[in-house]
Amino acid sequence: MIDIYKHDVENKISSSDFSVEYLDKTKTLALLKDKLNEEVEEALEVYDTDPEKLKEELADIIEVISGVLYHNNMTLEEVLAIREKKKHARGGFETGLYLKYIDYL
Repeated sequence: MIDIYKHDVENKISSSDFSVEYLDKTKTLALLKDKLNEEVEEALEVYDTDPEKLKEELADIIEVISGVLYHNNMTLEEVLAIREKKKHARGGFETGLYLKYIDYL
């Protein structure tokens, strides 16, 4: 039986028997979406148990995000600038401060 591994967007394959296909933007982005979900699930599996493995999974997530940015003609700098504006307006997660509720009068 032959094991088949889908390397949707990864460039390095360590097998002597494989097939590749150039994908259009729509298909590439669809596969990146699936890959992002997969990598997030893997990160959540080790979130509380293995800090070193979590680092690896977070690196994989960043790699997928890099692909998403590229195929959408976006830059990381643009996204980080938006992140900074939102953080300034709404706050970040570094302090551990948790808003439990707001009572509007």
